[in-house]
Amino acid sequence: MKKHPSIRQVKYAYGIMNESKTKQQIALESGFSPSTARVPQLIENKLGFKLAVAQLAGEMGNVAMKLMYELQARDMSKMSDRDLLYSLDVISKTHERFTSKLL
Repeated sequence: MKKHPSIRQVKYAYGIMNESKTKQQIALESGFSPSTARVPQLIENKLGFKLAVAQLAGEMGNVAMKLMYELQARDMSKMSDRDLLYSLDVISKTHERFTSKLL
């Protein structure tokens, strides 16, 4: 499994999380070709992009988004939706308990 996203994938992930521009504009500014920028799914369906979003979401404290993209990157498609939602719920509640005590 790929361990690190490319610089372009990180820039694109950061851009869609923080910019109010179109995905095509963000992709072009991140260094993707015009033909790739016109079809955001070409970027967003890649493992590197999913890892980049998971990393950025973790840094921003967005546990739900981090978990979702981490699970996508690890291809958890064999897990039922019920199990995934249960896992997300447990992790979110745990994160909430820890962060509320730190503040």
